[in-house]
Amino acid sequence: MRLDALTAEKLEQAIAIYQDLAYGKSGRNKRGKVDVPAAGDSDTLLGMFHKEVVETVPGHPCHRYSLRLGNRNYPFMKLVLQEHLVVGEFYFAVDSHDQMDIKPDFPDYDAWMALRNFNRELKTRIEGEFAEAGLETCAVVRQQLVARGGGEEPCRGLVLIVDDEEDLAAAVEALLSRRGFRTYKVHDGEAAITATAELLPDLVILDYELPELDGLQVIARLRADPATATVPILLNSAARVSMVDIKKADGFLSKPFPETLLYEMMDRVLKTPDSPKAPAPEAGERSSPPEDGR
Repeated sequence: MRLDALTAEKLEQAIAIYQDLAYGKSGRNKRGKVDVPAAGDSDTLLGMFHKEVVETVPGHPCHRYSLRLGNRNYPFMKLVLQEHLVVGEFYFAVDSHDQMDIKPDFPDYDAWMALRNFNRELKTRIEGEFAEAGLETCAVVRQQLVARGGGEEPCRGLVLIVDDEEDLAAAVEALLSRRGFRTYKVHDGEAAITATAELLPDLVILDYELPELDGLQVIARLRADPATATVPILLNSAARVSMVDIKKADGFLSKPFPETLLYEMMDRVLKTPDSPKAPAPEAGERSSPPEDGR
């Protein structure tokens, strides 16, 4: 959806779906209606949101608009209009906003994990209702990229895509297929470790927020195994990640990001000879992958 196609009706529908699932349609938790300007143009409607610009590398910005609506257990969850991969194309999504680095030895760790699981399930339900109602979700981005068709480039290697958001994983798969890469997708941390050991891909594109094991736990397990220790990993996350943790991967991307930056970072991590010479982002790099083609 282009931003100028945003209407009051669409926004009201998205907010109503969100609030009904986040708080219930009746009872003491039910939240009052959010006032949406009925006659407002897209600029007026976007004025309800907080605008954010994510720019991991200068010249590759992505935008998003967030509206904090919370839920019955957690006040910081947000409704977002998100630009990701396709420049200028936005979709409705939910940001759980709970990606804090909570270690197992922290007080109330189990309660925090239960809350994160609640938020994850709620996010999935809300976004599913968006799709059923005909609102634009990340499935639209996937459909657009798949519709572009494939390219004629020779095979450039195998990429393992690890993301629990299946439509986003499929969108990345469509992009990489056009660039000549073979791909394989998994959607949780344990599956990522198994697939990496079995396939020995040329690159793992790894989301940080995953069920079972998070991205950093996946990296630790892969680096500890001599068979997978040198497999290049491009970590990506919508959460704040410390420089210490970023350097555990070969490269890092802040979500959201445009497709051009994804290609550039892949070239850097794979050390492609013709990769752009723009200043590198703050991210660690490991040794080049072996030349045996794996």
